[in-house]
Amino acid sequence: MSEEALQRGAERIVAARAAVTKLDGLPDAERPRTLEDGYRMLRIATELWDDAPVGWKVGATSKEVQARFGIDAPVYGPLFKSTVHVSPARLKATAFQHLLLEAEFAFSFRDGLPLRAKRYDREEVIEAIEAVIPSIEIISPRFKRLSVHHTPQFVADFSGNAAAVLGTPLRDWRGLDLAAQGAAMIIGGITRQEGTGALTLGHPLNVLDWLIAAMATRGQAIRKGDLIMTGTMTGLHAPEPGEPAVADFGALGKVEVVFE
Repeated sequence: MSEEALQRGAERIVAARAAVTKLDGLPDAERPRTLEDGYRMLRIATELWDDAPVGWKVGATSKEVQARFGIDAPVYGPLFKSTVHVSPARLKATAFQHLLLEAEFAFSFRDGLPLRAKRYDREEVIEAIEAVIPSIEIISPRFKRLSVHHTPQFVADFSGNAAAVLGTPLRDWRGLDLAAQGAAMIIGGITRQEGTGALTLGHPLNVLDWLIAAMATRGQAIRKGDLIMTGTMTGLHAPEPGEPAVADFGALGKVEVVFE
């Protein structure tokens, strides 16, 4: 795919994000056909977007979601500074094309993991982590529909990310069984879905391992201070404006957001 076509596609996505409008889809000549083209377009869109990247989201970390997208591995995209909020958050509904929520574990990194030839082992990754953070990811594609049949286009569109809402960071987390830890998405006082960390590639730390390796193939690395979101434990759910949404992680706390 030509650089000119990638540039035009990225410009359309960024313009739609800025104007909070919905695209039917990218024109055929500008639609990325492969995942690598999607990531190339994403890199351009990230450079065009006027906000500082502060980390990454990983999506499609469950077999069910991968099946919907027709892929056999996760996807990832950037998080931006102005879109990371602290719970309880009250956000403008008009700032988003879609109001779709996922309960996830996020990790903040005290130390970076620079590119190197040798793969990072699990203990090295754990040592670099500052805290585990219960969180909500706000998914808001810049298209009229979630592009499950056009995964490269979805990737180019920041892998669907719009914002994040963070709960209380847990710095003393090593003794926690994150795979067994549950979360519930509660909207308007009604539990929509429950799940555990095992839904994210078997364990949230497996997601970090995957991301570090996948990014390295594209010359990218985890930086000091990065925030990494590891995928939904509760599926994807849409509140109405004014309807409280709560991700309840039990003893680890709650994360709340209301769209006004």
